[in-house]
Amino acid sequence: MPDGDRFERRLRGKGWRSVYRLACSGPIEAVADKILRAATHVFRNEPIQCVRDLYKQLPKALAAINATLFHDVIRRQVFDQLSASVEAIVVEDGHSEISRLAHRAILRTYTELEETRERVSESVVQQQFTRNLVFEIGERRCLSAVRDGVMESSGRSAQAQMEWESEVRKTLLEPCAALSRSLLGETDSHSIRAPKRLVRLTPTTLETLNQPLVQGEAV
Repeated sequence: MPDGDRFERRLRGKGWRSVYRLACSGPIEAVADKILRAATHVFRNEPIQCVRDLYKQLPKALAAINATLFHDVIRRQVFDQLSASVEAIVVEDGHSEISRLAHRAILRTYTELEETRERVSESVVQQQFTRNLVFEIGERRCLSAVRDGVMESSGRSAQAQMEWESEVRKTLLEPCAALSRSLLGETDSHSIRAPKRLVRLTPTTLETLNQPLVQGEAV
């Protein structure tokens, strides 16, 4: 059985096999699109109230550290308080996978925004948290299981693969502005929709295969 099939068999859940196939050879924007759609399916079909409860702790922590001139003095205290509050919610939720991934996304987002020492709007906080959560889900449910297969198919080294994944994370940020509003709002989870596609792939047909190459296109 080809290696691709071996790695694909590790994946469960709607959309993740498409992520893997595109990760092997497709453009980063297309990979990000597929991750967004697979993660949206998770949000629509799994309990996400814990995600919303966890997120509420993040603006509180950022507001606490931005309200003082003694940033360096209290930064560890605020981080510890945030860690304790989100851990309590994860425990109450029974350590579900989605709550644990949201926990990681909360702490990552806090660290990213706290280090800038800049005040940001709540919409920016929501957007960055959603991006981090979407990537955590993609890493957990797809990339971690098929990373070796992606590296083999793409010819990337371990370092190049990490850099590629970092670019995927960056590419997710802009479309997560729209997704964050429905994910973290009061709407029913079944109303959550994936954002507009970053790229539309043209399907290969007999006609497109027979079309001549445009001038300057590599053979």
